[in-house]
Amino acid sequence: MSNLSEQQQLEQEQQRQPRPRLGLVTIHDACPAFSTKIFESADDLERLNIKYNIALVPFFNEKEDLPRFPEFVDKIKSYKNCEIVLHGLYHEMKNGQFDNFHTTKEADAEEQIRAGLEIFHEIGINTNVFIPPAWKLNNSSIKVLEKLGFKLAEEQEEYLLLLSQQELKKIKLPKVLNWDSTGYPEKNIVNMGRDERAFKLQVEEKPQIIRIALHPRDPAEAIEDQKQMISTLKDSGYEIPTYTALVPKLEELVPPTGLD
Repeated sequence: MSNLSEQQQLEQEQQRQPRPRLGLVTIHDACPAFSTKIFESADDLERLNIKYNIALVPFFNEKEDLPRFPEFVDKIKSYKNCEIVLHGLYHEMKNGQFDNFHTTKEADAEEQIRAGLEIFHEIGINTNVFIPPAWKLNNSSIKVLEKLGFKLAEEQEEYLLLLSQQELKKIKLPKVLNWDSTGYPEKNIVNMGRDERAFKLQVEEKPQIIRIALHPRDPAEAIEDQKQMISTLKDSGYEIPTYTALVPKLEELVPPTGLD
């Protein structure tokens, strides 16, 4: 006769069952300045009939306050298969520097994240997912995200599952596939072979999660590679969810108690 409780037996049974492999596809740096490329990428993903995410910048370059661009906002919100998430505040400031969520003080991080959320609220978008520019966060920024009720944040090689203000789970990941390392499409061409090799290796190793990040400053040729990779994931049995659908699946990947 088993000494395990019903809950423990259920957890053991869940652990024995194979978990689906997951592919996450996100369009980054969405803002009016890059609207043509953003819409082209979203249209391509809609035609692939997959779920995907759009990382939206509330006030790009300290110039593009989204409430002043209603046609852009309406178009972004019109896509059927995507989830919109918060991507910093300015992403890039007037001086060319990225939003700094990896060395900033807690008060500064809170001011910026709250400002981003307020702009989202003004244009009728709600989110509890945060992707910092360059996928970099420090502990001060993480504390702010927990305080403000975010459920998920993403870094270059891990997800941060924010279960409560007292509990944080870190889920290690293969490095995100990213074609934009310079901010210049013509210079980013050097990344195409690297990302193709990295994707093939990840598919061979069959990790639980593979992430594909599309940027408006990717090389023009990259979109065909990206679409082929997404098709390969689908053909290989990878499920492609939005971030909200991802959260409960991540909860299944971490131990029920304790910190990672």
